[in-house]
Amino acid sequence: MGAPKEDTLAVRISRTLADRIIAGKIEPGSRLRQDHIAEEFGASHVPVREAFRRLEAQGLAVSEPRRGVRVASFDLAEVKEVAEMRAALEVLALRHAAPHLTPAILDAAEEATKAGDNSRDVRSWRKRTGASIA
Repeated sequence: MGAPKEDTLAVRISRTLADRIIAGKIEPGSRLRQDHIAEEFGASHVPVREAFRRLEAQGLAVSEPRRGVRVASFDLAEVKEVAEMRAALEVLALRHAAPHLTPAILDAAEEATKAGDNSRDVRSWRKRTGASIA
């Protein structure tokens, strides 16, 4: 696998916030304060706003008029719906990708699978493989 590309500040901020949200360090409904985050990362508001847009695109945050950006709430029905949709789309994606798979791609996939089997969690797998989760 190739070396990871240099991430922008906005990507680093959104990845850090996403990790905190997923780990439960920032609770659903919590307000994401632009000033505090900009100060924490030594950044202007521009990359923070871009990070917020990335979190919204991932479904981890919602922007509310006159209330700012908040961590999205998750309910079991929504999580189940997303999982079912993803399962259906993965089959479709594989059907379209299969004719284009090369031995090199299959070898890389096998290496990533082995690294996943030997990792404690997604973060350690990502460090081991240099993979990006966005």
